[in-house]
Formats: sequence, structure tokens, C-alpha cells
Amino acid sequence: MKNNNVDLSVDFCGFHLRSPFLLASAPPAANGEMIMRAFDTGWAGAATKTLALKPTPNVEPRFASSHSGKKLIGFENIEQITDIELDVWLLDIKKIKKKYPDRLLIVSIMATDDLREWQELTEKVQSAGADMIELNLSCPHMAKEGLGSYVGQDPVLTIEAVRMVKEVSIVPVIAKLTPNVTDIVSIGNAAKHSGVDALSAINTVSALMGIDLDTMEPKPSVKGHTTFGGLSGSCIKPIALRDVAKLAKGTMLPISGIGGIMNWQDAAEFLMCGSTTLQIGTAVMNSGYAIIKGLELGLSEYLKEKNIESVKDIIGMALPKIHNRLTSLDFTHKVIADINLNTCIRCDLCYIACRDGAYIAIEVDEEKTPAVIAEKCDGCSLCVHVCPVPDCITMKSAQD
Repeated sequence: MKNNNVDLSVDFCGFHLRSPFLLASAPPAANGEMIMRAFDTGWAGAATKTLALKPTPNVEPRFASSHSGKKLIGFENIEQITDIELDVWLLDIKKIKKKYPDRLLIVSIMATDDLREWQELTEKVQSAGADMIELNLSCPHMAKEGLGSYVGQDPVLTIEAVRMVKEVSIVPVIAKLTPNVTDIVSIGNAAKHSGVDALSAINTVSALMGIDLDTMEPKPSVKGHTTFGGLSGSCIKPIALRDVAKLAKGTMLPISGIGGIMNWQDAAEFLMCGSTTLQIGTAVMNSGYAIIKGLELGLSEYLKEKNIESVKDIIGMALPKIHNRLTSLDFTHKVIADINLNTCIRCDLCYIACRDGAYIAIEVDEEKTPAVIAEKCDGCSLCVHVCPVPDCITMKSAQD
């Protein structure tokens, strides 16, 4: 797709897509009707809700949320995979591909520890028209033996599941990985060893959203009880960026980035960390399919401002600057805080933070005007991050 002379199209596992934006395997892709409505609004593709040989029932309610002020920062869900019969899904896959042959349809599947089920599912969904198959090796609350993250936390089980699918697949296969591991790269390379074509990361982070202090019940409460669920939204973005960058550098496989992509700025960061495509779920659940217009426009305007003609040119751009070890960084680089008194609102936050959490390098006078004590400033930048005024405090070279 070309928008304002910027090319947003990407190539992923042999498919040419109008943009990198896909629906994630989540409630916005819960059935064929919903996916087709999303395609009507402009999404380049979708990963279906995870299919199985038999549907899985859900508890009610199954969502909890976290907000910063009025802004949603995260959902926790204890929703399982699809509750729709496989035969219904197979018909939906055919309908979707007939109406939208140019859109990427990734079918997410999950099987038990009977590895033949992986093959049966693969054969059924690719016969119905799936363009790609995504193996759900990562659902945190379907982690009983043989399912979900139970598989994706074990490199041997990951190898077996991928190997069984690749034996019968005639379409590209993606392994969807869990962040709930010590070393996600080892799992990614286990999948690579068995011939997987790409990786998607990350699935939700295992979490407990909180306790309702009025009812004294955990959230979400199902007759007063709950279980650990999957956390999504902007609060998990730093974890997702870390894992995407690690996988891109450590496996050299194509990556479909997932986890806290709420706007075009997040999308650009995931692309620079090595994602070729971007799967989005929580942002759609909060704001609807129409966010695709803002995602595409915002990303294209950013690229245009940077004089970059194609989104492909920023994929992986940041990776050479991301290191696995702190010792790789330059310890001779010294900076000092610089406060712009013209924009300072005399709130005392930098002074308090530095006094009680850093190096006691900021002093204030009777009018609360802050001043940096150069010989005490250690260049940590804490003051920058507590200041409520953008760019009021910056870090400058200590040699200036």
C-alpha cells in the first residue's frame, strides 16, 4: 500500500502484504464474520482465534483491566481458545479466502500431547484455504500437560510439535512463543531446528491483575475465585520489544511482532526491533477495527518526515545498537542534567527524586527554582523521567 508516496507493503514468508498490520489471534478474530469486517476496514491480514479438534468452553466473566487515570494500560484474560466447532471454522476459512484472496489468513491451531492431532489439524485447515499456520505454543492459562505454554516452555516438546506439523504442511508455519521462559531464543532456535518458517512473539504474560479491595476477591472473579491469566496491552510492550529483538538477532527468522502495539509509534518501534509484520489485539478490543486508518497514516507520515520511502527500510534498523551485555556499552560517556528554567514549573519533583532516589545533585531556592550541582550529578537521568514537562530536563555532555 502506498500512502503519501510511502510504501507500507511488506513481504512475509512468500506473501506480499499491503501493510504490516494484522489482527492477532485474539477476540477480534473470534470468527469469520469478524475477520471479514476487519478486512473491510483495511487490515492486511489476520490470525484466527486458536482452533482445535474440539471447541473449548469459557468461564464468565474472563477479563480484568488496569488503567493509569482513564487510559487503559492492560487487559488480563482467562479466555481459552475457540468455542466454535472446527467444521464451522473450516467453512469460514473458505468464505474468507473466496472474498478476500489478497489478504493473509493465518490459522492458529493447538493440539494435545497426541502429536497426530497437530497433523490432523494442519491438514484440515490448509485444505480449507489457510495461507499460513500459526502454532499456539504459548497460551499461559492453557498450560496443562501437552497444551499451550507447557509446550512452548520446553525446547524438546517445541521441536516435536513443529516437526510433526512440518511433515504434512504445504503452507508456511509460524511458532507463537511465550515470554514466560528464561531464554526465549533457545525455544526459537528449537523451532528453527525443526524447520519453522517464522516466529510470532509474544503471547500474553502470565499475571494476576489484582484484588478487589471492596469484595476482597481476585480479578477477574468467577464466583469469588480466579486463576493466573494472560496480560496484554501497553504494559507488556517493553517485554515484547526485548523478546522480538532477541529473537531477530538470535534466530535470524522472520518475526511477527505482538505485545502492546497500541499506536503507530509502537508499530515503528517493533519494526525497528526486527518485526516484519505486526499483530494487534488489545488496541482493537479497546478502540475497534477502525484504528487501522490511524496506524497506516501515522506510520506513513513518520516515514515521510524521515525521508524514508518504504517501511521495509526500517525493519531491524535498531538491532545493531541493541546489545545483550551492559559491558558492550561505552563507560567513558559522561553526561549531566540540564534544566530549562524557562519551561520549569517549579514542581519540586526532580529535586525530591534526586534527593531521595539518586545523588542529591539538585538544590532549590526559596522560590523552588532548581539548580544542578555539577560535581554531584552522576548522569543517571532519573530527573528527566520524573519531570512532567516534556524536554524541560535534558542530559548534555559533561564535557560541554
